[in-house]
Amino acid sequence: KLETNPPNPSCNIIIREAVEGDLPMAARILTDGFFRDTTNFFTYPIERLNTFLSLNSSYQTFRFSERTGARFAILVACDLTTGGKVVGCCQVDDSLPKGEIDPSPRPYMCNLAVDDDFRRAGIARLLVLQCENIVRDKWEKPTLHLKMMEGNEAAFGLYFGIGYRLESRYVNAKNENVLLLAKSLD
Repeated sequence: KLETNPPNPSCNIIIREAVEGDLPMAARILTDGFFRDTTNFFTYPIERLNTFLSLNSSYQTFRFSERTGARFAILVACDLTTGGKVVGCCQVDDSLPKGEIDPSPRPYMCNLAVDDDFRRAGIARLLVLQCENIVRDKWEKPTLHLKMMEGNEAAFGLYFGIGYRLESRYVNAKNENVLLLAKSLD
């Protein structure tokens, strides 16, 4: 299994591939990060369940990716000071698009989120760098892509600060401006 040690001894975060037991916490972090402002007391649990089911489906589909040659990973950031609690997550995907309308360029990173209590500590950056390592070193691909919503200044600062550049911009079905970013990993 993939595992990355912290960049310095004072950092108590480890990045690793998710195991099935990580999925409920990852679903909570993703739901909080992406749907908190668009849900309420009644709809939040449904959105969280939907997020968990989607994560679980991906996990079950790709759990034997080493044997099948599929290229997909769910990564989690774990805080060693809290017994390894999952505090962040993301996905990286180089699988062939299957029936998608306007598929994302491959490989791409998606669903990057960090627990509120652990934000602004470099965890998102560690997750992105680990995705880059997988794409470059394991999958031997020269570029990593990602999409982000225009106006997300924290994400914009992170991605542009580590070398991502704007490839294109479009308006999605919800009338939101979406940016497609890419970074050369050579």
